[in-house]
Amino acid sequence: MKNKKRLTLSVALLLLPLMLLSVTVTEAQAADKPIIVCTTSAVGSVVEEFVGDTADVLVLVRPGLCPADFDMKPGYIDAVSKAQILFKQNITGEFWLAGLLEASGNSDLTVVAIPGVYNTPAGAKSYIRGVGGNLSEILGLDLDAKTAEMLSDVDEVSSLMTNQAATVDASNVKVICMGWLKTFIESAGFTVVATFNPPETLSAGDITSLLETAQSEGVALVVDNLQIDTEFGAGIASQVGAEHVVLTNFPGAVPNTETLPEMLQYNAEQLFNGTVTWKATSTLKAEKVDLQNQVAIFQIAAALAAIAAVAEAVLLYAKRKK
Repeated sequence: MKNKKRLTLSVALLLLPLMLLSVTVTEAQAADKPIIVCTTSAVGSVVEEFVGDTADVLVLVRPGLCPADFDMKPGYIDAVSKAQILFKQNITGEFWLAGLLEASGNSDLTVVAIPGVYNTPAGAKSYIRGVGGNLSEILGLDLDAKTAEMLSDVDEVSSLMTNQAATVDASNVKVICMGWLKTFIESAGFTVVATFNPPETLSAGDITSLLETAQSEGVALVVDNLQIDTEFGAGIASQVGAEHVVLTNFPGAVPNTETLPEMLQYNAEQLFNGTVTWKATSTLKAEKVDLQNQVAIFQIAAALAAIAAVAEAVLLYAKRKK
């Protein structure tokens, strides 16, 4: 019995290093997950959908901010220094990226640009293909099935947008918007009659021109960009009787908009709901004007009747005098 116990103990002691080695290897494998850095959530949301928890994804610019307002922190430099891939949009707002890359000192980093439009159904599909293709090539992943699934999600939203546009007769709904939203709004079927740059860059003449266009065109919607300003368009809308709408240009800035299809659907719903409200308000205004006109006509008729009655009374009185 003692020999058996000694044998068991000896085997356990022999196996212990192997068990510890197994744990160490597992931990090392978990620690070896690739780090992927993305400049914005436009590309970061697509990367996250593709890789799930098989990689650590860091999005540098918070989705509620304009990329030009990015605040570089030491932790970001450290992350980029250890990253395998960095995805960027190649937009002017990423002017800080060159300094970040230099500070990281990561000569092994693969930098991938995914430029172009992403906030339309066609643009989103191009983004998905671009990100998926690069991830497949760099990391050796088979992402065909996931790509097809993600493209299908965009097609579903695109179909909903087309149907809703027909329902509200979007092509006859005129819009003024922040310039960076024009492409999406037109892709949703609306007619953009004027755009504006970030409000702080506008002159008094620019604002006067927008007001004149809004009034002459009978604009229904004035649309702001969440990442730039949410109040400027409200002032224009209130002066011309239009509806004010705020859209997001980056996924994740608003609850339930974490992916490109979700962002597209959210933005489309804001436009369509705003249109329904504008039409209902316009109908009420028209009915109010009609009632006011009817009251005015009644008042005029009553006044004329009163004048006629007085004139008739005067004539009768004159006849009796004779």
